Amino acid sequence: MEYSVLSPRGEVDPVKTIGLNPRLKTLKGKTIGLYTTFKGHWVTILDEIGKQLKKKYPDIKFTSFRYPKDLNAHNQIAELAKDPEYLPKFKKWIKGVDAVIVANADAGSCTLYLSYNATLPEVLGKPTVLTVKNEYIGLAKAAAALRGVPAMRLVEFNIGDLSSEPSMDEFINVIIPQTVTEKLDEIIDGLTRPLTAEEKAPKVKAEKNPRIICKGTIEEVNEFFYKKGWAYGMPVMPPTEAAVKEMLTGTDLPRDYLVAKVPPMNGKATVEKIAINAVMAGCLPVHMPVLIAAVQAMTDPRMWIEAYTCSVASWEPLLIVNGPIRDDLKLHYNNSYMSPYNRANTAIGHAIGLMIMNFAGIRLGIEDQGIYGHEGHFGVCIAENEVASPWEPLHVYYGLKPTDSAVTIFFPNTRNFSNSVGTSASDPGSILRGICENVPLMGFDAGCAVILCPATARMLKTNGYSRKAVVDYIVEYARRPATEFNLRWMLWNNHVLPEMPLPADPTRSVRKFNSGAHMPVIVTGNYYSGGTVLYGGGGDHGGPITKKIELPKNWAKLVKKYQDKV
Repeated sequence: MEYSVLSPRGEVDPVKTIGLNPRLKTLKGKTIGLYTTFKGHWVTILDEIGKQLKKKYPDIKFTSFRYPKDLNAHNQIAELAKDPEYLPKFKKWIKGVDAVIVANADAGSCTLYLSYNATLPEVLGKPTVLTVKNEYIGLAKAAAALRGVPAMRLVEFNIGDLSSEPSMDEFINVIIPQTVTEKLDEIIDGLTRPLTAEEKAPKVKAEKNPRIICKGTIEEVNEFFYKKGWAYGMPVMPPTEAAVKEMLTGTDLPRDYLVAKVPPMNGKATVEKIAINAVMAGCLPVHMPVLIAAVQAMTDPRMWIEAYTCSVASWEPLLIVNGPIRDDLKLHYNNSYMSPYNRANTAIGHAIGLMIMNFAGIRLGIEDQGIYGHEGHFGVCIAENEVASPWEPLHVYYGLKPTDSAVTIFFPNTRNFSNSVGTSASDPGSILRGICENVPLMGFDAGCAVILCPATARMLKTNGYSRKAVVDYIVEYARRPATEFNLRWMLWNNHVLPEMPLPADPTRSVRKFNSGAHMPVIVTGNYYSGGTVLYGGGGDHGGPITKKIELPKNWAKLVKKYQDKV
């Protein structure tokens, strides 16, 4: 059988593209701008570049600009071009320079944002060169193209991060100077070599995806999607016109309604495109309201989805569904609540993973820079066992009504278990100690999804602990010795905790968590299963984010129609 299938790819608005600015004939007597963002060792690298250039060109001058904001939940603007506070200062600064050197793209999401920021001098008329670690060259090129400078000149600059070097003195006095010496001529070349025709007027090949993207058998359709990078290595259902039309019965929104643009590619997540990816994942029309709300959640301004998806750390999209819709969809929330054996949980999670690929444009080894990767990129969807929980449902904790249905998205990383369950209802200590001892720590603004079985939650509730009290306890008592804190990395990356004793005091401990802002406590699983699942991570780039699920007018009929398809 031959299928005519629709494109799952989010359409992207054309980006205004510019050519590079003319290069300098020489650096003699010129004023060079040394420009970087939040990482402290990037400043040290630029200082060394300036020092060595000064030896080569005694009459050269330097001026520096550092954009201090980081891509985390506390500074909601990490791109200088969009920052009304710093952009005027930068424009004033750049008028006084002849060329700009930017350093040093040496991690995933850091490279993405540093590359965004490195394009600004070119946009403002100054020749620029960016140094990049070799494995991030592809990501730097992609990021520069997204900001309209596809021909951005890059210099491969392979240097370790301060956090991984055994000696700060060696890092500063040996490794950085040696690398700069090796790459100095390439940096000079990047600022002085005449432009090619392509650099003057880059030809950008726009991705064209007609509505009917291909025709063929189910094997041919799958092979086409694999080659395009629009699907995992798992089979997908062909998103035909008829299948997508049926999927659209799950919402009252028109098919061309734009739910969000998903960065970094900024692919348009229209209702129809969501439906196409839902068909591919094996979803039912009743899953559409969850998927639409999930897209809204992951593109909320408080969530830096591109920082999660392009990070060297390996984050997974975790969805938690609350409210009456859990039972309407027959979501599983008993034993083995994370196993992939229930259609609704698995299909919804899979659809989210596909949409991140097809709307955000995430590609293996380019945007996805995870050191280890994560099996959870496939998408994980669980539901809270509200009936067995002693507390208010998670979505109520985050401000919605009990009668609402909602989805919460969080990006954890590392999973640990704590099997310490108190034998007496009057002794919650073993539970809380077990959590504090076993909670995994990941990132500079660490978070954790704490998943409790109902029996454990009830024991805590019986002993006077609300959901918030559990969060507050973990924040206060989940600690480690101050000497185990990677102070060098924190200092050089603007991530020092307010309470951190400087220098590290061996007699003191420090909190693992800055706050409870990134710590959803979820109650699910079988009542008597016991133990706690600790999903460490999240928080670095925002979340959790909870969104209300809007149901179509025909919801009751729709649920009845699909009630047996589980």
